[in-house]
Amino acid sequence: MIDKEAPVNILLVDDLPANLLALEAVLESLGQNLVKTRSGEEALRHLIRMDFAVILLDVMMPGMNGFEMAALIRQRDRSRHTPIIFLTAVGKTETEMFRGYALGAIDYLVKPFVPEILRSKVSVLIDLYRKTEEVRHLNDELKSRAQELETLNLMLKSENEIRKRTEEELRGSREVLKNLNVNLEARIGERTAALETRGLQLTRTNEELEQFVYASSHDLQEPLRTMTSFLQLLERRNHDKLDEESLRFIEFAIKCSGNMRALINGLLEYSRVTLKEKTFRNVDCNLVVSRILEQLNAAITESGAKLECLPLPEVYGEEILLGQLFQNLIGNALKFRGERSPEVEVGAEKREGEWLFWVEDNGIGIEPRFFEQIFRLFQRLHGREEYPGAGLGLAVCRKTVELHGGKIWCESEFGKGSCFYFTLPFPKPDAKAAKVKVFPEREKAGKTGKG
Repeated sequence: MIDKEAPVNILLVDDLPANLLALEAVLESLGQNLVKTRSGEEALRHLIRMDFAVILLDVMMPGMNGFEMAALIRQRDRSRHTPIIFLTAVGKTETEMFRGYALGAIDYLVKPFVPEILRSKVSVLIDLYRKTEEVRHLNDELKSRAQELETLNLMLKSENEIRKRTEEELRGSREVLKNLNVNLEARIGERTAALETRGLQLTRTNEELEQFVYASSHDLQEPLRTMTSFLQLLERRNHDKLDEESLRFIEFAIKCSGNMRALINGLLEYSRVTLKEKTFRNVDCNLVVSRILEQLNAAITESGAKLECLPLPEVYGEEILLGQLFQNLIGNALKFRGERSPEVEVGAEKREGEWLFWVEDNGIGIEPRFFEQIFRLFQRLHGREEYPGAGLGLAVCRKTVELHGGKIWCESEFGKGSCFYFTLPFPKPDAKAAKVKVFPEREKAGKTGKG
C-alpha cells in the first residue's frame, strides 16, 4: 500500500546557490524531500537513481541549459511524464515559452516569482504525483490479481474436467454396482431358499437319527442282556460239569458283553449331547457338583479320596449336561489313580468374558503327546483290565463345553497328576429358559494350551 504521508522527492536545479536557498525556503514548509543540484549533469545522475514528483529547472545554466536537460529527461521512459516547471530571470518571450511547453513543461515562471504561487503549484503537483502513484500501484495490484484469477480459472477448469470425468466414472460404477446388487439379491434368494430346504432336511435327518440311536441302543442292548443272562444261567447250572477253561471262556464272554453294553451306553450319552434339543438357563454350579458328589459317594469312600470343592459360580447352560461334565471329570480323577489316595480339587476363577473351571488330581498323569487324542471318540490310553470304560467320557466333555461356547484342554505331568481346564459363559441377567437346537456336525479339532 502507498503511504500517503511519506515525503516525496522534489528536484531543484539551479547553478546559483542563492537561488537554491531561496527555493528551499519557499518549499520547505511542504515537508518534502528537496534534492538540490547545480548542474544538468548532476541532476541527471539523481534522475537515474530516484523518482521525483516535480522538477524545478532553471533555464539559463552554464554547460547544459534547462531546455537541453528537459529534452534528455523526456527521452527516458522513467521520467518522461515527470512535471517540469521552468524558472528564468530573463524576460519571458513567446518563443521561449513555446519551446518550454514543447519540451513538456507544465509551467514557465519568471524570477522573481511569488512564493505562494510556486508553493501552491508544487503542492498540487505533489498531490497529483501521489494520486498517480496510487493508481499505478492499484494497476499493478490489479494485474497481479488478474494473473492470480487467470491461474485460478485454469485450476478451476482443470478441476471441472476432473470432476466431469469422475462423475462419468461414478455413473458407470453405479450401473455396475446396480447390476451386481441385482445379481447378488438373486443369488441370496437362491441361497436362502437352498438353506431353508437344507435346514428342513437336516431337521428331519436329525429327528430320524435321534430315533435311530435310541432304537438301536435298545435293540442292541436287548440281545446283549439275553446273551448275558443265558451265559450266567449256563454257568450256574453246569458249573460242576464244565472244566476250568470252559468256565474261563464263559467269564470272558460275559465281560465282553458288559463292555459292549458300556460302549452302547456311552454312545447313547454322546448322542444326547449332540442330538437332543437343550434348555439353557442360569445354573448354580455349586448345586450341580454337590449332587454329583452324592452320586460318586461310593467311589470316593472306596478310594479314600480327599476332595476339595472351592466356591463355584453361576453360569448360563444346560443343567443335565453340566452335571455329566463334572461327573466325567471328577469320576476320571477318582478312577485314574496310582497307589496314593486320590486328591481332587474343583475350582473356578473369573476371566474376561467367561469363567475358567478346573478339576485337578494327583493321579497317574498323561503324557503331553496324548493331550489332544484323549478328547476323541473311543480313544483309550489303557486296557480295560487296568481301567474300565468305553473311551467316550472326555469326548462327551468336549462336546458339552463346545455346545456352551467354551473350550476344554488338559495340562499334566506323567506320574504326578493332571488338571483339566474348561471355560463357560457368564450367567445372563434375568435369563429365562431358552431352547437350543443342536444338529449333527463334524468333529472339531480340540484346542490345547492354557488360556
